[in-house]
Amino acid sequence: MRLRWKVLIVAVFLVVAAGYGELVRDIRTPRAALHQSHALTTNVLFQTDNLRTAADAMKKKYGPDAETMLITNPMRLVTKMNDKVVEETKAPIQFAEAAGLFVIGPSGHLESTFPFQINPRKAPVRGRKAEPSVRFLKSRFGKELPADLLAFDDRDAVTDTCITMSSDDLGGVGKLLRFQSGIFCVVYWRGASPGSMLIGVPLAEGDPWMRPFGRRICRWLTTIALARIRANDREPPPDYAACVLVDRPDRSGAAETLKAHVYEVRRDASLAYIE
Repeated sequence: MRLRWKVLIVAVFLVVAAGYGELVRDIRTPRAALHQSHALTTNVLFQTDNLRTAADAMKKKYGPDAETMLITNPMRLVTKMNDKVVEETKAPIQFAEAAGLFVIGPSGHLESTFPFQINPRKAPVRGRKAEPSVRFLKSRFGKELPADLLAFDDRDAVTDTCITMSSDDLGGVGKLLRFQSGIFCVVYWRGASPGSMLIGVPLAEGDPWMRPFGRRICRWLTTIALARIRANDREPPPDYAACVLVDRPDRSGAAETLKAHVYEVRRDASLAYIE
């Protein structure tokens, strides 16, 4: 009997380990002999109608002299009576876009730079330059990144072909993930070591369970996007790809949980993970 239990425990362990390797670590994806560095941030929207609604509710609760205002960093609604705070709540915000940059190259020599700014609900204009601008990137990431990674010109990068993705495109899995929308765009780097990169920002509401599977989900979504790009664009396939998966996008602190998965796109359109 003890032997049977030992065999069962070992079998369960092997199944769990295999599932973890396949669905969480995505171990069957090849690893590229390249390195990457990236920086990410988000922009959010606060609708003025929400402030008016909150102000009216606070006046009903505390009286006509109640004053409600929006405070940032962190974003919250504060209600005062006679200059005394009587209530403070989280501000209802909506995820607007993800922005940042990816820098890729051999070990010790990162050279191709791909800035991006993508609203997953609205595709950027083709041929767009200077969004995000180098000035914005320096103001946001100047203290985090080495200066040489931000030493380029706004004209060095261009956003080209974009494809949209909806829950209907993903079938049952899209419904399981509560997939909202996504945009994947090709960004061309025209500075030193020219190249191209497919960058996607998909939104889903499947968290918290889906977050451990982000690497596997991103590879799946990126593969779909690459196939659509190759079918609709006469240009050669991009050299690299990245997926920035956004889960529960409208909650406070979404920017701190963003996770990017970066790939080399090989000649047969297969993906190799870049650490």
